[in-house]
Amino acid sequence: MKKIDFPQETPYSRRSAKQWDSSGLSACEEGAEGMTDAASRRLDVIVTAGDRVASRPVLHESKIFLPVAGIPAVVHVLRAVERARCAARIFVVGNKARLEATLAAANSPLQGSCPVILLEQGETLYDNVWNAFLHTLPGYSPGADWQRYADTDAADKAVLVMSGDIPLATPYEIDEFVDACDLSRYDYFLGLTAEPTLRYYYPRDGHPGVRMAYFTLRELQARQNNLHLVKPLRLENRHYIQKVYNLRYQKKWYNMLKLCWELVTTQESSLRIVWSFVCLHLARLITQLGWPRTVLLRPFFLDLPMASSMMSQLLRVRFTTVMTHYGGCAIDIDNAEHYEAICANFARWQAHQDSLAQELKQQA
Repeated sequence: MKKIDFPQETPYSRRSAKQWDSSGLSACEEGAEGMTDAASRRLDVIVTAGDRVASRPVLHESKIFLPVAGIPAVVHVLRAVERARCAARIFVVGNKARLEATLAAANSPLQGSCPVILLEQGETLYDNVWNAFLHTLPGYSPGADWQRYADTDAADKAVLVMSGDIPLATPYEIDEFVDACDLSRYDYFLGLTAEPTLRYYYPRDGHPGVRMAYFTLRELQARQNNLHLVKPLRLENRHYIQKVYNLRYQKKWYNMLKLCWELVTTQESSLRIVWSFVCLHLARLITQLGWPRTVLLRPFFLDLPMASSMMSQLLRVRFTTVMTHYGGCAIDIDNAEHYEAICANFARWQAHQDSLAQELKQQA
């Protein structure tokens, strides 16, 4: 990868293919037994706030700066992160000058409970996350050779990565996600939220709402919720993160076919990975058409361990998923309709998550 020299930050051994096949146990299925050192360790958090290349503006504006309840979306995210138990430092990657002005505004103060470090954005999401991670490493300076960290303890350094356009994020959901991550067993955790949890945010009682697209699996329908806990130096196929992000709108058949071609032409064990990818889309189509899940159609529905295994091989990393039960982090500002629904319901949807937090606390 071409090295990128960022301006000074502003304070505010390879494995075989079989070893990348996950064990089939997702953290969301392990319950309390899956809670290990991630629950007691404070982590550096990377908030992506870039607006270049594959990022799509909404209402001709960068999504993270759109006001929600009078405050830019990214500031809502930063407030949630700094209130989370798991947060040590926050690295925000985006338009640095504009972020500085935004955080200096009188109506958007942060508590100051953990440092906020602003970094200038690169051209892609991959550049932003990778370079932000490098800035979390001890003694790192822009342009330094990152490979000197490969055989040190930094190889197991985990960071929480999340999007800056999810103003409904709460510290409850962030901590719930991190607490369920077993860093001794996996290197990449993807947050999921199940469809029943997100029904609350659908249009209802005369209020606008948000209906999301889901992955349809054998046991559930779920959506990724913009929370990622990852050890970047353990992720061998890091470049696939950007490829998938560029083609993330899989309702567009062109994007789906292009990603399939990428997998066929570049991946080891590509047929298995491509077949799993095709099954995910066929299962979604079968569900949309309302067809019954007959014995004949059942093979097209992957179960969660199978999907995790596919991702492990695609990224060459020990991959698993974690389920959260709030929903706020899954609702991003994807388009003008979603933005308007978030603005119209912001106080009510936040109150719903506060209520859920109290219920889950009483059940614990």
